[in-house]
Amino acid sequence: MNIEQIMADMTAIVDSAEGRSLTSDEVERYETLENQLSQAQRDQQVRQRQAAYTAPAPNDVQAFTASAGGGQSDHPLTYSGEAVQAVQDAINTRTARRVEANLSPEQLRQVTNATVGTGQLGSPRKWGSNPLTGPRILHVIGGVRRVDADAVAAEFPELTLPTAQAGASEGASLAEYDSSTAGSATLRRFGRFTDLNVEARFGTDARAIVAMHQLGIAKDLDGALISDVESAAGTAAAFDDPPQDVRKAIAQVLDATASMDPADLVILSHPDDANLLQDVQPTGGETTAEAFQRFAGALVYPSSAVTSGTMVVSNLRAGTLFFEAQGAMTAFDEDVKTGVRTVATALVGGYGVSLTDGFAQAVDVTA
Repeated sequence: MNIEQIMADMTAIVDSAEGRSLTSDEVERYETLENQLSQAQRDQQVRQRQAAYTAPAPNDVQAFTASAGGGQSDHPLTYSGEAVQAVQDAINTRTARRVEANLSPEQLRQVTNATVGTGQLGSPRKWGSNPLTGPRILHVIGGVRRVDADAVAAEFPELTLPTAQAGASEGASLAEYDSSTAGSATLRRFGRFTDLNVEARFGTDARAIVAMHQLGIAKDLDGALISDVESAAGTAAAFDDPPQDVRKAIAQVLDATASMDPADLVILSHPDDANLLQDVQPTGGETTAEAFQRFAGALVYPSSAVTSGTMVVSNLRAGTLFFEAQGAMTAFDEDVKTGVRTVATALVGGYGVSLTDGFAQAVDVTA
């Protein structure tokens, strides 16, 4: 069963017992479904992370695209093949246009453009290109939930999980839970633009331009999230022994977020500091050539956006949300006075951080 079917069955069990206590059989069936739901959610998150790990490295610089036919993806910068083709058509024909990343074949067929040949604009030149992979994004790797937003500001609860309490005696009150405060996030526009002057090659490859924009936006998003997570982590634990300190932080975050599996955690590390972790194992345990590595079960995510000398252990899925008001979109226009053609790609989004107190712990790893 998928997640929706499992949740529907769980809801049905509770609804059928309205006005009475659940029977032992109903509780047992509910808990069985609860375990299935947890497994299905973890399976979905692993598949999402694997899709990000295995983004293909093409022979040429190419935009990060979904399968042909405008397929959807949880990666916020995934372009359909039709969207990239529409950008290419706009560049070729000098037609002002805005193209959404998830453009479908049906929408593409509704667009018609005149063809301008080399007789009018001369012959194109061959460009060399540099092979790059699809853009990695921390919040995709970390399994952060995406929330649609229709405003530039977003609100969310900041929770501190309950602590263990002794059972209440007969007639005594239960312990109150009131550790919830309001949090907010301001959404921002992340993007890049590229100017093409009159002398630029006609027939410029849209895949190369969009790919560079995607990579720039991915780095911007990583930088924004890492900065927020570092702030939420607070003062780093004093330097002692980096491997031991990071293991301790892993245990603290697991406890603070009630997580069952260290695989849910991400260790943010500056590339210069990653070698300080001992016994780092590949994700699959078989080869050192895998995309990401793990330390004590947690994924190690190297990024130059992380403060050098500090590592942050975080449960991003428990502690953050990604609010998206506008998905990735590429626009093309031309300045009639100068003939400069501009291609711009942007999305509007932002991160809600500290949904669960203690979701991130910082550690000093250099003396």
